[in-house]
Amino acid sequence: MTARTERTRLLAVALAALLVGAAVGTGLTGLFDGHTADAVDREARPIEGVSDPELVTFESDAAFAEYLDGRPDDAWTGPATTALTGGDDAAVEEDLDDTETAADGSAAVESDAATAPSGGDGGSAPDSEPRHSETNVQEAALDEPAVLKTDGESVYYADYRYTSRWAETSVVDVSDPANPTAVGSIPLSGDLLLADDTLVVLGDDEAAGYDVSDPAEPEERWRTDLAADIDTARLHDGDLYLILVDRPGGDPCPMTPYGDDPVECTDVVRPATPADADAVYTAARVDPETGALESRESVVGSQSLSATYVSENGIYLSYMRSTSGYELRRSFLGTEAGAELLDARARERVAALDDLEISDRAKRVELREILRAWYDRMADDERREARQAFEEGVREHAAANHRNLTTTGIVRIDIEGDLAADASGEVPGTPLNQFSMDEHEDHLRIATTIPRTHGVDSENDVYVLDSDLETVGSVTGLGVDERIYSVRFEGDEGYVVTYREIDPFYTLDLSEPTDPTVDGELKLPGFSEYLHPLEDDLVLGVGQEDRHPKATLFDVTDPEDPIELDSEIFADERYSDVSRTHTAFLQDEAHGVFFMPGNEASYVVDYEGGELEEVAHVDVGGPGARAMYVGDSLYVFGEDEVVVLDERTWDETTRLDL
Repeated sequence: MTARTERTRLLAVALAALLVGAAVGTGLTGLFDGHTADAVDREARPIEGVSDPELVTFESDAAFAEYLDGRPDDAWTGPATTALTGGDDAAVEEDLDDTETAADGSAAVESDAATAPSGGDGGSAPDSEPRHSETNVQEAALDEPAVLKTDGESVYYADYRYTSRWAETSVVDVSDPANPTAVGSIPLSGDLLLADDTLVVLGDDEAAGYDVSDPAEPEERWRTDLAADIDTARLHDGDLYLILVDRPGGDPCPMTPYGDDPVECTDVVRPATPADADAVYTAARVDPETGALESRESVVGSQSLSATYVSENGIYLSYMRSTSGYELRRSFLGTEAGAELLDARARERVAALDDLEISDRAKRVELREILRAWYDRMADDERREARQAFEEGVREHAAANHRNLTTTGIVRIDIEGDLAADASGEVPGTPLNQFSMDEHEDHLRIATTIPRTHGVDSENDVYVLDSDLETVGSVTGLGVDERIYSVRFEGDEGYVVTYREIDPFYTLDLSEPTDPTVDGELKLPGFSEYLHPLEDDLVLGVGQEDRHPKATLFDVTDPEDPIELDSEIFADERYSDVSRTHTAFLQDEAHGVFFMPGNEASYVVDYEGGELEEVAHVDVGGPGARAMYVGDSLYVFGEDEVVVLDERTWDETTRLDL
C-alpha cells in the first residue's frame, strides 16, 4: 500500500469516526495498530497564548469560508459553568468539552454601553437658550444611539422597548419647557441620533434619515436596508459611524451589510493566526444627511465575549482566540509529565493524531477512545490512580498556561481619512463591554476576565497598550475566583468592580503606563454593574444587592482608601435598565441629582453632601423609561406619557399623553 493510499484510508476512517464515533463509541481506535509513530513526547506542544497578530486579507472566498468554519468545536464561546455559577469539572475521559467562561457578551445597540457625565450650567440667563441634557455617553465628543434625543427645542422619543415591534417615534415641542406639546410622529422607531436638522433612526432591518428642520412635519430624506445587525453607532464631527455585524451563512460571499454595495470576502481583514471568528464586523462612515456610504473597513470578529470601543481617533474591534479542550490535553500529553503517564501503545496513537488533517472534533473523539483503551488495559486500582493523575496533570497544565488559554485580539481602525485597520494587539482574557476599553494619551487600557477552567480560578487583569497596541504595562490577579462586573477609566484613574459573593471595588493608578498599580480596595455586599464619575473624587455605582437595584456612592479622594459614603437599595424594584445600558442614566449636575428607572417606577436621587436622598418618585417605569431636562424642567418618558417635574421643588407640573 502506498503512503498516499494509506493516508487516504486514514482520512476516510477519520471521517467515519466523526459521523458515528459518538454513537458507536469506537472513534478511531485500532486505526493505528502497527502504525509507526514517534513517541508522543517527541516534541513539546506549547499553547500559543498571546501573540503579535499580523493583519492580512483572505486570498479567496473559499479561504474566507474555511477560516470562519475552522473555529474549535469546543471553543470557549459563552457562559457555561462560570466563576459566578460554580460547577465541577467532568471526568476527562467522559467530557473533553469542560472549558468554562466567566464574562458576558453584549448585544443590542443600547446595551453595548459606556458613559460620560451629561449636564450643563444651572438655570439660564433670560436672553440665552435654556440648558438641556444630552445622552449619557462614554466619550464626550462622540454621541451614542439612544431612544431619547433633544436639541432643547424638540424631543424625539422612540418607545419601541415597550412593544413587540418598532412602531413610531414621537415628536414633542419643549420650546416652553414647563408646557410640552406633542406635535407629530415619525413612522419608524429604533435607536436615534440627531445630527443638526437630521434625525437618524436605526431600526431592526433598516436605517433612515429624517429632515426635522420643521419638527412638526418631519420628511424622510433617505432610507437604507440593513442586511446586518447594528452592533453600535457613533456621531462624531458631523459623520455617522455604524458598526455592523454579519453572520455569514452557507454561501457567505459577498456580503452587503449596508445598502447594495457588496463587501468582497477577499477584502475582509483578519489576523494571520487562527481565531474564534464567527462574524464579520464592518465599520462604515455614512453621511447622516444623505445616507451615502463614504468609507468602510471589514474585520473578522467574535459575536460573544467581545467588545467594541470608539474613541475620537479610532474604532477598536475585538475577537477571541481560545484553546479547545482537545488542544489543552494534547499539549499536556506533549510535556514530559504527560507523556510519562501513557504506555507505549497510547503514546503512539496520540502522536499519530498530529499527522491527520481532520477537525479538532474528530481528534477529540479519538483521544477519548485512546484514553479509554489505555484505562481498560489496567487493573481497577491502577485505573483509578491513572485517571486521577491525568486529571491533576491537566489541571496543573491549565494553571501554568491560564493566561494563554483564552485571549482577546484587538484591531484598531483609523478614522482619519479612509477607514483602515492600522494596528492590532492581543491580551489575555475577555472584556465585558465597551467600558472595558479606554484610550488616553496614546495608550489603550483594557480590563479582562481570565475565565475559570479545569479547577483553576478566574482572575481579572488590566493591560496598558501603546499606540502600536503592544502591551507595556499590566495589573494582574484582581478578584480571584470572581469576574468583572463593571469598569470605568477616568484620566489617570481606573475603577474595577469584580464579584462572586462580595463586591470588591478597586482603585487603580494608571498615571505611569508601564507601571500601573492597584491603589486601594473596598469590599461591599452586592455588586455594581455601572460606574459613573459624578464629580471629582465622587463615583456612583449602580448594580444590585439581594435582587434589588442598588446605588452606591464612593469617595475616592484618597485612592488608597476608597470609602462608601452612602448606598440606597430600591426594595420595591427588581431591575433597573441602567444595568443594561448607560443611556438609561441621567445626571443633572446643576441640581446635584441623578435619574434611574426601575421596572415599576422611576427615581430622582440627590447625591450632594455625600448622602443619597430620593427627591422624586415618578410612577412611570419599565425598560423604556428615560429622562431628560430642559431648563429646570425634568421630563420622564414612559410607554405612552411623559411626566414633567419642576427641579426647583420636585413638584409634578404636567403630564402629556404621547
